[in-house]
Amino acid sequence: MAVADDPLAPGNQKVVPMTLQAGATFDDRNLPQQSISGWYRIPDWFAGATIRTETVAPNGRIEKSVRQRERGRQLDAKGRIWEAKREPIMYDIDQDKTVVHTILEDEVPLSASATHVAMAYYFLMVCERKKDHVIEDSYRTIQFHSFAPGPDGSIFAQIEKSIYFKPDGTVRNVLINPASYVERRIRAFAPLDSDDKFNYKESFVEFLHRSNHPELIPQ
Repeated sequence: MAVADDPLAPGNQKVVPMTLQAGATFDDRNLPQQSISGWYRIPDWFAGATIRTETVAPNGRIEKSVRQRERGRQLDAKGRIWEAKREPIMYDIDQDKTVVHTILEDEVPLSASATHVAMAYYFLMVCERKKDHVIEDSYRTIQFHSFAPGPDGSIFAQIEKSIYFKPDGTVRNVLINPASYVERRIRAFAPLDSDDKFNYKESFVEFLHRSNHPELIPQ
């Protein structure tokens, strides 16, 4: 889904599968599978592994919200960092009695510079009760985040706007500037050629050939 698409337009609403709706027992076999669909450049300060431990509401209320992210997979021949579009990316947010399985179905880079990154994120959120693994709630949300580099490798983030959808695809609510957070760096960026899921280097080289930029292929 492109960020320019109107998510409220008929036909753009996406229903949450019944196996991931409230009342069902959570089973990770019902989650979608990953694939690499493309690549995009990111600034050096945006790359590496980070952790967030909380979000802060505009009124100052702090909510536990633990999650880790890792950005950047390859360097081109000019030493610039590229991230793989490997959606859906899945990670968990620990919220004490529940765990929110966060399925990032699409991430769209809107702008990037030495001091600012803007991203649009398309999420499927599945809230599992820890004690019995029953799904309490599930919904989709589109979030617009802005990022800026901070001291000691940290990243300051602001959620500019969030649109929440009910499981049937209709709008639940819209929030403007609902929260901010800080990502603390836990590991510096290092190129990763492959892991147990993907051969990133092979995919990146293929992408550069398709984009008619063989001069950027790393050695």
